[in-house]
Amino acid sequence: MSMDSVDILVVGAGVIGLAVAERLANPAREIVVCERNDSFGRETSSRNSEVIHCGMYYAEDLLKTTLCVRGNPLLYELCARVGIPHRKTGKIVVATNDEEAENLHRILAQGRANGVPGLCLIGAQEITQRESEVRGCLGLYSPESGIVDSHRLMEYLERSARAKGATIAYGCEVIGVRREASSFSVQLRQANMEHVEIFAARVINCAGLNADRVAEMAGVDAEQSGYRIHPCKGEYFKIADRHRQKIRQLVYPTPSPVHLGAHVVVGLDGGLKIGPDSRYVDRIDYSVDAGHQREFFEKAHRFLPFLEYEDLSPDMSGIRPKLYREGEPFRDFVIHEESDRGLLGLIDLVGMESPGLTSCLAIAEKVQRLL
Repeated sequence: MSMDSVDILVVGAGVIGLAVAERLANPAREIVVCERNDSFGRETSSRNSEVIHCGMYYAEDLLKTTLCVRGNPLLYELCARVGIPHRKTGKIVVATNDEEAENLHRILAQGRANGVPGLCLIGAQEITQRESEVRGCLGLYSPESGIVDSHRLMEYLERSARAKGATIAYGCEVIGVRREASSFSVQLRQANMEHVEIFAARVINCAGLNADRVAEMAGVDAEQSGYRIHPCKGEYFKIADRHRQKIRQLVYPTPSPVHLGAHVVVGLDGGLKIGPDSRYVDRIDYSVDAGHQREFFEKAHRFLPFLEYEDLSPDMSGIRPKLYREGEPFRDFVIHEESDRGLLGLIDLVGMESPGLTSCLAIAEKVQRLL
């Protein structure tokens, strides 16, 4: 890459960075996406449940809610139109005792306030009718939940962005950002360790687990702004192939205040997993601790009585870029144009965890409006 000046530099080629680039790209505008890995979606975007959420859990005025409720139909429409593998499976949130059942009533009311279509409560008998292997005293059914092949989604967004004239630069890491008179001077380190400088009128920070560091390079105080990311790991255990196709819909436990709970992940191929759990970590490491098998089994067995301990084996893990530590109040997505900090033209997207995948097309719309 030569020393260049571009209209827009997008940092990070996860699903959100690609969606933003695809939305903004046009032949009259020079857009570059830089990604330090050798391909797209190597971190959070490819290490998740691939669930299309409906937006029922959070308060109606949050970005996590409005962008999810908007993003859900946008994503189904795109997948259907361009042939991205997906399935509208539906989802049952299962309560196994009275306290959890009370919680489901609260989630139903919240989901309706959020404008989520089709939500309804179902009794024990209907849970079993819909999923013969699942047990619970009350269920919350969401017809608009589903699954998507996130790799094929990102492949499409990358291809479409390139077709509209965007440049995607892999093996290219941002190591410095400085505000100049009318643009940002961005230092990049390429895979061959050479350094290049690029001038960008606007910088859109979609750096996922590193978004706080990129914001800091540009001059935002991560502590004072509340942008500090606290990596939170989620592990998945595979359910033995003898149970393939036994469950066709997403099945979730009733969530706790901090976490939606390890749920049944249905693959497009009919394979099943349980996950993710939630553990704060201080380094990025994607190994799965086989010692957690008992804990996964006990949580899942409450609503999946057919499971036996031996049915589980370590599968994969992902790391969420959370904006709050354990015990701290819940935090919404940050999508902020930084002119109030004297950084006109910098848009920071920080804390983009779930439902970021579902929301990606709606997030791209929002970024376009901010520009």
